[in-house]
Amino acid sequence: MGRENKICFTDSQGNALFAVSDGGMIRLGYGNGDEAFAICRYLDETHAEIDGVPYALSDFAGRMERNQISYAPA
Repeated sequence: MGRENKICFTDSQGNALFAVSDGGMIRLGYGNGDEAFAICRYLDETHAEIDGVPYALSDFAGRMERNQISYAPA
């Protein structure tokens, strides 16, 4: 029995925000009120594939902050 992999999302300073299971979804909130959902795949402790794009989780956080996009578990 393997353990379930969790994707641990942080802000750009590395503060823990929330975790989702491998294959889970996050909600992206845009400043104009639009929302989108993204499937997340675990790659390793600090990397995930989000909506088909591989990210270092710290880079993802910085990108979301720069673009003023909020993200939360769906």
